[in-house]
Amino acid sequence: MAPVVAVEDLRKRYRARDPYVVDSVSFSLEPGEAFGLLGPNGAGKSSIVKIIAGLTRPSSGRVTLLGGSPQDPAARAALGFAAEEPDFPKYLCADEVLDYFGRLLGLPASERRRRVSEALEWSTLAGERRQVRHFSKGMKQRLGLAQAILGRPKLLILDEPTADLDPLGRRDVRDLISGLKAQGTTVLLNSHLLSEVERVCDRVSIMARGKILKEGPVQELVPEGRTLEEVFVQLFDASAQARDAGLPAFIAENQPRPGSI
Repeated sequence: MAPVVAVEDLRKRYRARDPYVVDSVSFSLEPGEAFGLLGPNGAGKSSIVKIIAGLTRPSSGRVTLLGGSPQDPAARAALGFAAEEPDFPKYLCADEVLDYFGRLLGLPASERRRRVSEALEWSTLAGERRQVRHFSKGMKQRLGLAQAILGRPKLLILDEPTADLDPLGRRDVRDLISGLKAQGTTVLLNSHLLSEVERVCDRVSIMARGKILKEGPVQELVPEGRTLEEVFVQLFDASAQARDAGLPAFIAENQPRPGSI
């Protein structure tokens, strides 16, 4: 079976004089798989996500989405994307936002009403009549997730999906990922909450400075008795220049010496 996403020797930089933010990255995503893309801030994860979603183009290399280009209308129609900080028209209500996206998907009116109603029920926003401008961060996050699944995507990209959610919301996202995987949907998860990644992902790729440090099934990367976070920190520290992770010098120099008053 052909992969849902194939990334081959991908490189990206935004200006010719800049270093590559993505440097020779390759991986593939299979149907029904949850894949975690991990790394510190600036590792290149968001650039890869934007290229897969067709929002920007690579400097070199190749990405195929469902056998075609990420710019192909058919491929993009099969993609669901929940952004880290979703931004919707502030004077619309939740049902109006979803109805708008349903129209963009070309859903017939009856099917659009059904999906909007069920997505609102899942996101606990059913009956919410306040405008989006009055929503909390967590409510916007839930609305972003509801929008992302409205088209029943074959690939769902989740960019920090649980960052602003409470424990119940994080549980709902875990259940959503498990249910979608069982139906054959592929999930690409970009998150700093490694405990959540460890619970839902089949494979992970750990990045730093635009390169993949390690990739593989979670159960193989994380030895018995350790956590994904411990493995992540160890890999990153090994790849980074030695530095003192304590206090900055201008603060540390004012600390009282032992025995002083």
